[in-house]
Amino acid sequence: MSGEGRRTLVACCLLSSVLGSIHSYSLFLDPLEEQLGVGRAAVSSVYSVALLALTGAVLVGHGMFVRLRPSTLVAVVSAGAAVGLLIAAGLWSLPLVLVGYGLLFGGCNGLGYAFALQTAGEANPDRRGLAMGAVTSVYALGAALTGLLLNPLIGRWGAAVAFVSLAAIVLMVGLTASILIGEGSIGRSAEGGEAAPPSVGGSVSWFWLGYGLAVLAGLMALGHAAALVDRGDDGSTLSGLAVVIAGLANALGGVVVALGVDRTGHRAWLVGLPIVSVVGLLTLLASTSAATSVIAVGLVALAYGAVIAVYPVAVVSVFGEALYPVAYGRIFTAWGAAGLIGPTGAGAIFDRWASYSPGLAVAIGAGLMSALVADRLLEA
Repeated sequence: MSGEGRRTLVACCLLSSVLGSIHSYSLFLDPLEEQLGVGRAAVSSVYSVALLALTGAVLVGHGMFVRLRPSTLVAVVSAGAAVGLLIAAGLWSLPLVLVGYGLLFGGCNGLGYAFALQTAGEANPDRRGLAMGAVTSVYALGAALTGLLLNPLIGRWGAAVAFVSLAAIVLMVGLTASILIGEGSIGRSAEGGEAAPPSVGGSVSWFWLGYGLAVLAGLMALGHAAALVDRGDDGSTLSGLAVVIAGLANALGGVVVALGVDRTGHRAWLVGLPIVSVVGLLTLLASTSAATSVIAVGLVALAYGAVIAVYPVAVVSVFGEALYPVAYGRIFTAWGAAGLIGPTGAGAIFDRWASYSPGLAVAIGAGLMSALVADRLLEA
């Protein structure tokens, strides 16, 4: 790994870390319900809209990587994300929170994450798995660290102060990354991807299905981590810890992939990781203890963090560097679909039955199907 490659990787990791705060959203569920006067499904829809906006930005964002200088793009992403959080901090109505947090913060999040992931890999072609795994790991770590910060802020001063504080952090860290990343010729492989996009059939379709099914459980767990643990006498005490544990486990999953995938390849990971998620979901479904639920949520998050780290490596291995931006952008729409179905669906199920059990059962089925699809993909 060259000196420029290391510098670029550090900048990409800084940007990714603050954008990962999007996965600490479950801490806002209860306070937003109270302040906005809406139900769990409505509040959960903010997270789902953010994930959809994130997905759309990943799908089309590669065109901006060619047109804007790296430092400019990182600065625009950071400023836009901060503005979105400030709009949400007003808490005037659910639609404005949807616009600020959902559309603006979510969209800038996807643009920045896609840029950081692609650029880190391009700048370190000899250690691509390590670089891309690192970016996904710190994205998850950002959720854990911001969870530690936001939980006491929300408890003492409310959601608005937490949103404003997060906006300041995103802006400061993002601008630091903008200065550090410099003006190297990075983020340019999308130009080739636009000239010769891959077929939407064949492997892309199988990748899409396997990826979407694999991340469904993780997104549901991350979006409702605090609520999933809030059971029994110790539930309220451990619910905040669940967000931190989920974030740390998510990051650990990326680290495991970063350290291992360059040596082992991606094949076994695609089949095995959904099974790990299913084990965590089954434990969560059977658990009546908040402490056990924290561990189970962490296991699901661990598998999720590894899944989102290994799939980009697998895609670039199959399609090549030139076609990767377009191929991954299309496959990543499965993540957006799962982001809509998982968190919002779980919220709607909770509103209807006052239980997450039916949603957990659906996620278990999705994990098993993902393993079967990945096995089919590897045979193709």
